[in-house]
This record gives sequence, structure tokens and C-alpha cells, in this order.
Amino acid sequence: MPAGHAHALRAGAFIASVRAAWGDVPGYRRLAYLTGALLVVAGLVQAAIWAVTGGSASGPLSWRKPVTFGLSFGMTTATLAAVAAHLPVRRWLGLPLSVLLCGSTTLEVAWVTLQHARGVPSHFNGTTPFDETLWLTAAVSIGVTNLVLLTMTVAAFARTQAPAPMRWAIRAGLVALLVAQLVGAWMIVHGNALVDAGADPFTRSMSTYGVAGAMKAAHAVPMHAIQVFVVLAWLLARTGLPRRRQVALVLTGVAGYAGLFVIVLLRTAAGLAPFDLDAGALLYLLPAGLLAAAALPALTRAARPATGRVGRVM
Repeated sequence: MPAGHAHALRAGAFIASVRAAWGDVPGYRRLAYLTGALLVVAGLVQAAIWAVTGGSASGPLSWRKPVTFGLSFGMTTATLAAVAAHLPVRRWLGLPLSVLLCGSTTLEVAWVTLQHARGVPSHFNGTTPFDETLWLTAAVSIGVTNLVLLTMTVAAFARTQAPAPMRWAIRAGLVALLVAQLVGAWMIVHGNALVDAGADPFTRSMSTYGVAGAMKAAHAVPMHAIQVFVVLAWLLARTGLPRRRQVALVLTGVAGYAGLFVIVLLRTAAGLAPFDLDAGALLYLLPAGLLAAAALPALTRAARPATGRVGRVM
């Protein structure tokens, strides 16, 4: 068989398998996957415009905010769609939850993007009735997102249809997402206190605590823990390691990531930047070591079948 024809057959088989897999995905999860992909694309488009036009990466009117909102909410929405495959979600419940999640995350990204296009801050902006309405609407949408997250977390602890390593990864990731929302609530309370004290959201960062505490870092770290944990469990499932060893490595990774979050949170509360070169920064070494201890076996052993034992993978 000519090489070109063989490649075409393999490509056709791959496309057919992808279509078959997509056809097996329930509609409510397809909606979340597509919404997540569109939000990521929106973030990438904003990043491309930023790269062409230039501009600061900090401040209430920077391009960073619409870029990070699109990428972050997009990845989170798609990840929750993948996680839902392991939860005891009935289709009649999955659809309204997916609609609520997709509507709230899309609204958050659209709100930040619109306000940036208007040249005004998105958060803590009550300058006009329109701005205040958007700000209050965004608060409601975050409440809706939190309701979906809480429902999924309860379902994950009640009955998760996944092997033990993935089960713990999902549970820890969903709890981390809820912790991120608590940090977000702290940011809102802090920002409102600054506004009440006369701070101007057009010129001052409402997420800086003390001298240099980065509340955004304390919010972002737990928000994306779920991607780290799920990918770690997925890689470990391909290593051939005993199931109990996989669970131990997932829990080691969770402990390391939790340690990183605690250090970032404590530094933020102390008014310190997360990565200043000081003696306290050495505390990062211990949780980073735990993460490395979990990730290295997953990366090295999971790659081995793809290189030396292709037949087993196929």
C-alpha cells in the first residue's frame, strides 16, 4: 500500500473515532465543551489584539483582564464538562446545570470584555447606573456558578463513577474551586472597603492587599488546581503503576499544591508579593518538591508505552 494512502486511512480512522466519541457525549456536556472552547478563543483573540496594539499588563484597564478571564473561565467550563462524565448526573439535571454554568461563565467574560472595550473598570465600578447594573449582574452570575460548583462537589463526594486516583483528583479539584470562590469573596469585601474609604477603581488596584499582597494570585492558584489534579490522575492511569500507588501519588500532588496555595495566601495576607526573592520564598521548595515527586513518575512512566511499547497502547 502506498505510504500516502496508508496515512490517509489512518487519518480517516482517527477522524471517525473522534466523531464516534463526540456522538457518545451527552448534549449538556457538549454545550459546556463548546462554550469553554469559545471562551478560550475569545481570550486568545484578546491576547492577539494586545500583542499587536501593546499596553500594560497591570492596572484596572489593562488587556490582561479580558485575556485571563476568557482563558480561565473557558478552561474551567470545559474541565467541569469532563469531570461531569464521572459524576452521577441525570440528563434531566445535567442540562439545566450546564445551561446555568455556561450562561454565567459567558456573562462574566462578556462583561469584562465589554467594560474593557468601553475603557472603564469592570470591578467595583458604580460610576453610572449602567456600570452598576453590570457589576451587580456579574455578582449574581458568580453566585450561579458557585451553586453549580457546590452541586457538583456534593455529587463527587456522594458517588463518583471513576477509579480511585481520578476520584480523589476530582474531589480535591472541586474543593479547590470552592476555595478559590471564597478568596474571590474576600477580594470583593476588600475592594468594597477600599471604595467606601474613597479609593478610585479607575486608578487604584482593588486586589492589592497591604503593600504588595497579590489577591489575584491567591485566587488563581486554587482555581486551576482541578486541571493539575485531573491531568496528573490521567497520566498515572497510563503508567501501569498499582492503583494504590497512583492514589498515593495523586494525594502527594494534592498536598504539594495545597502547600503552594497556603504559602501564597499567607504572603498575600502579610502584604507580600507572591514571588519576591526573600527568605520566606524558600518555603515554596517543600510543596514544589511534593508536586515534583508526584509528577515525575506520571510523566516518565506514562511516556514509556508510547515510545517503547506502541503495541500495548494501540
